[in-house]
Amino acid sequence: MAKVSVRVEACAHDEVVVSDEVFAWRRDVHGPQAVSGGPGDQELVAEAVAGVRYVLVRSGHHTGRSVTLIRILDTPVDTGPGDMKFAAAMAACQALEVKLENPPFIDASGAVFP
Repeated sequence: MAKVSVRVEACAHDEVVVSDEVFAWRRDVHGPQAVSGGPGDQELVAEAVAGVRYVLVRSGHHTGRSVTLIRILDTPVDTGPGDMKFAAAMAACQALEVKLENPPFIDASGAVFP
C-alpha cells in the first residue's frame, strides 16, 4: 500500500521537489510526537523521486515541469520495495496528464518498470 500526492508547476527545467510536510499526515494520525525523516522515510522519498523522474524522462514533454511530492503515505506492514516508486509514477502520470507508451505495472513479483 502506497499513496503519493503531487503538485505540478511550470518551471525552466524538469525537477522533483520534496515538501517539508510530506509526512505531516503522521502527526494527524499518531499525534504531535510522530517521528519522520529516518532511514526508512529516506528510502520512501528516494523511491517516490525515482518514480516521478521515470515519468518525466519518458513523457516526451519538452518544457520544464516542477513536480512537488506533497504527501507520501505508507504503512509499516503493507508497503514493500517498489510500491512507492510505482505510486509516485502513477500520481505523476495523472497530474501531468501523461500516458506512457510502456507504463510500469505490478505482477506477482511486485512493481515492474520496463
